[in-house]
Amino acid sequence: MTDMTDKKTVRVNDVDIAYVEAGEGDPVILLHGYPDSSYLWRHQIPALAEGGFRVIAPDLRGFGDSSKPQEIEAYRMQTIVNDIVALTAKLGIRRPHVVGHDWGAAIAWMYAFLMPRRIDHLAVLSVGHPGVFARPSIEQRAASWYMLLYQFPGISEELLRRNGWRLFKEIMGKDGDYDRYLRDMARPGALTAGLNWYRANRSPEAELRPARPFPPVLAPTLGIWGAGDQALREEGMHGSAKFVKGPWRYERVEDAGHWIPLDAPEVVSKLLLDFLGSQDSAQAERRPRRRL
Repeated sequence: MTDMTDKKTVRVNDVDIAYVEAGEGDPVILLHGYPDSSYLWRHQIPALAEGGFRVIAPDLRGFGDSSKPQEIEAYRMQTIVNDIVALTAKLGIRRPHVVGHDWGAAIAWMYAFLMPRRIDHLAVLSVGHPGVFARPSIEQRAASWYMLLYQFPGISEELLRRNGWRLFKEIMGKDGDYDRYLRDMARPGALTAGLNWYRANRSPEAELRPARPFPPVLAPTLGIWGAGDQALREEGMHGSAKFVKGPWRYERVEDAGHWIPLDAPEVVSKLLLDFLGSQDSAQAERRPRRRL
C-alpha cells in the first residue's frame, strides 16, 4: 500500500504544495476537499497505480502539509486552478485525468472548462457543476447552512473551537476522517485557511453578481453522488449533464454519504478504473489513418 506520509513538495505560485505520487502510466490527478488532504484517497491511490496509472494526489493549498496563506483572496478558485496547472507543468504532465471530491470537484469542473486541451477525462464526486450550484433550491440552501456560518472571520473560528471544538464536531458528525480532522484543523493557520475557501468563493455577495456563462465541458465526464449525502443534494450532480458536451455518465452510490471515497472505496475505485481511458477524449489529437 502507498505510504501516505512519504510526500514530495513542489513550489508553485508562491506556495509549497505537498503531494503523494504512485504508479506509472497515464497521469491521474486526485483533488480532495474540506477538511481533507491527500489522505482522503488512500484507497484509490494503490488501486489506480496497480491499474496502470501514474497517480498524483496533492494537499491543496490550505490543507495537509501544503502552505496555508491566511488571506481570503489566496483561495479564489482561479488561483487554485492555477496551482494545478503549475503542478502538472512542474511534473511534466500535459493532459491528465482529473478526479475531484467536494471542493476538489469544484476545482476539477473549473479546470475542465477552462483548460479543455489540458484534460483527458473528468470524474467529479459529490459536487456538481458550478452552474447548477449558482441557483440552488431551497433544499440545497438548507443543507448548505454551514457555509453562511463560515463567512465571519474570527467569529467562525472561535465558535468552532469553543468548548473543545463542540460545534465543529456536531457539524462534521461521525463522517469522513472525523477523528483526523480535529488534529489537522488544530495545526497553525489551518482552520482559517480551510474556512477561507468558503469566504473566497461562496460569500453572500457572490449571489448578487450577474451570472456568467460557462464554457461547455468537452471531456468525457463521470459524476458520482452518494445517496446518503447530507451536504449536497442530488440535483447538483443530476443537473450537471446540461453543462457537459462530451460523453456524460452518472452513478448514484446507495450505500455512501458525502465522503464516497471512504464510504464505498471499492465501488469508487472500480468506477474510476472502468471509466478512465474507456473513451477517447474530446480533445484527443487525431492521427491520420494509414492507407492500406
